[in-house]
This record gives sequence, C-alpha cells and structure tokens, in this order.
Amino acid sequence: MSRQLPSEGAEPAYLLQLAKAFLESEREAFGPTDDSEGDSDDDDVPPELEKLQHLASAATELAQALDGDTRRYLQLDAQLSSTLFTERLLDLPLQLSAAGEIDSALSLARALAFIAPDSLRGDEALILARAGRREEALLLVSSNLEQAKDIPSAEAKAGDVYRALGEMDSAEVYYRRSLEESHTSLERSEALTRLVGLLCEIGRERDASDLLQQEEERLLARRPAPVVRDAPKVGRNDPCPCGSGKKYKKCHGMGD
Repeated sequence: MSRQLPSEGAEPAYLLQLAKAFLESEREAFGPTDDSEGDSDDDDVPPELEKLQHLASAATELAQALDGDTRRYLQLDAQLSSTLFTERLLDLPLQLSAAGEIDSALSLARALAFIAPDSLRGDEALILARAGRREEALLLVSSNLEQAKDIPSAEAKAGDVYRALGEMDSAEVYYRRSLEESHTSLERSEALTRLVGLLCEIGRERDASDLLQQEEERLLARRPAPVVRDAPKVGRNDPCPCGSGKKYKKCHGMGD
C-alpha cells in the first residue's frame, strides 16, 4: 500500500525519506559500491529479481511523489550529492530492462524523463529495441531527435538503439554524428568510446585505431604553441636595454 503524501510543509522531509528508502533498496539489490572494499568477483552478478522489483517500486513511489517537479528534484539531489543518487536512479530503467522487466523499465523511464529528457527518452527507445519492438523504438528515436536539446546525447542514444537492433551501419552513422556534434571533452570521450567499441565489435580494429590516432593528432594541434622570445630574457640586475645605464629592475622592469 502506498504511503499518503503529507501536508505541503512536510513534503521535503517526505521526499527525503522516499529517496533514502530507494538508496537502501539499491544497496540491498546491488550491494555496497564503496571502492574501498576492493574488487569483488560478484560485481557482475545480477541482483535477485525480487530485490530488483522492490527497488523499482521504491523508485516509482519517489517519481510519483516528485510529480515532474524539477525544482523539488534538484533540492533533493543537492541533499544527497554524496550518494550518487541521480546516477543510481537514472540507471535503473536499463537495469530493469536487462533483467527482463520491460513494462516496469518503460514505466520508470517515462516517470523520470523530466529529470533528463534526452537521456531517458533515449533509454526508453533502447528498452523497446532490446525487447524486439523495432517499429516502436524507431518511431521514438525519430521523435527524440526532433525534440532533442542535447544533440550529441540524442544522436548517441539513436546509435545505441540501432546497435541493439543489430543494424550496425546505422549505428555507426549516428555515433559519428554524435562525435561531430560533440564540443566538450566529456562529450567527445563518450562519443569516441561508443564508436570505437562498435568498430571493434564488428571486426574493424584498424579503423578504430585510426580514429583514435586522428583524435590524438587533433588534440595535439589544439595545444598552444610555445612562446619564442626574439631576444634573450633580461635579468632584473642587468643593464636596462633602453640605454639609460640603470639596472633593469629600477628602470623599465619596475613593474615586473
């Protein structure tokens, strides 16, 4: 049974309670994520389905309480900034999809879309593609690309969908578009990771190597050229080059 939403004055505390319940369920499902505990052989072991379903219920209850209110979400995220709250919450739809919980994954992706529209709508299309629902997935990809504000992300997500459908040529086209539209170092890094991974997956390791070489050359070309002096640097105790007979530090070097 769902808990009743308290009065408006108590609402922030209620949202925080729901968020902490989600995080606790996430720890129960996936185990601790503290790197200090060292690598574990169980890192890639999927969570028990029952625990994952319980986690999905906790996330859904939180999404319903937030009711698409970005301001309240941002306030909550600031309170939980040390917990990777947003990352864990937004990763869940694809985790549910991987476990075969398609309906739950789609429902949660739609409920959380107000947080990161381009990313979550892309995830929704990817969930449909993984479920073999090609036409629905591609219709959503088309709609997403038309509405996207984060163009590199939308192009990358489109590539993910085609990759999941096994249409590698189309996936490569969208990954290359994502790379072309990327402007920050993080965007380019993510786009390159996708494209290089795809090229290696389809046996084009040489193309992947060439792409990485081109990116390295691009970065080197963008580095500022070293400063070359036309004349040796004047020491502070050397005679001033102006010919005054004074030391440089007491003449034209006084402001240095």
